[in-house]
Amino acid sequence: MSGRFSAQDEDDERDQEGETWFAGGERSGVAVQNPNRGGGGGRVDDLVQGLLKKAEREGAARNAGGSSQGTSSSAFGGGGHTLGGGFVGGPSAGGSGSGPTVVRRMIFWRQGFTVDDGSGEGDGELRRYDDPANAAILKLIDAGQAPLSILNVRPDEEVDVQVEKRNDEDWVPPPVKPFSGTGNRLGAPTPASAATSSTTPNASLPAGRSAESINTRFAVDQTLPMTSVQVRLADGTRIVCRMNLTHTVGDLRNFINASRPENLTRAYTIGTTFPNRTLEDDSQTVEAAGVGGAVVVQRWV
Repeated sequence: MSGRFSAQDEDDERDQEGETWFAGGERSGVAVQNPNRGGGGGRVDDLVQGLLKKAEREGAARNAGGSSQGTSSSAFGGGGHTLGGGFVGGPSAGGSGSGPTVVRRMIFWRQGFTVDDGSGEGDGELRRYDDPANAAILKLIDAGQAPLSILNVRPDEEVDVQVEKRNDEDWVPPPVKPFSGTGNRLGAPTPASAATSSTTPNASLPAGRSAESINTRFAVDQTLPMTSVQVRLADGTRIVCRMNLTHTVGDLRNFINASRPENLTRAYTIGTTFPNRTLEDDSQTVEAAGVGGAVVVQRWV
């Protein structure tokens, strides 16, 4: 699926299949399907309706001024228009970022929406419309801004958010599977890390914590509220943790330890960036720590 789009005119039959607008700021592009064209049905959150109407107005204004033709290999066919006027991707349009445009998919369901964060873990957790935090995310997208921690992108990356309208369907959680991530599976360290943990205390753990706790394996319950925590490791690598809100800062630390053997032997801290705050209480839940959907940074001591 391409992350580049441009304005495109199609015949009437193609238009009836679906029309897509693209909302964007300087670093983002949001593809929004016209609810009056194909695949309609159902009512979504007022913020979503407002975003669609805003895109429709911008699209009408752009058509009145004339649009260049191009092609689109997006799964959502139709004409492309801008919302916010900052960025319009196209096959020949050069981005202002230094890397390729990343693509994220956003799906609106009957009870909420999901956002693909690029972790390869599917469409992501359900974000319910009645949650004020999720309403804030929709407001950012409506303003043409890309929530960096939700989309798992860097501030200098261009991102196309492709929006799919499926609000006549209920979101169905995927089957429960063991908690996993980039690196070694939790509970199954490599022989090198296992040998290291048996001979060297874990400098990153608070006093009184045994190294054996690193190997604890736990599962994410898909029937309970979930969140994603983006971890920026000290070596520059980014990994995404899928967790229940009842999981703890200690579970997050174990995830980091399992991802890199060197974390078992070198002291580090983890903390948030906005505000700048160190996470010191391993027993604190993800929800209480306020790191759900946020970015957590690892720093060597």
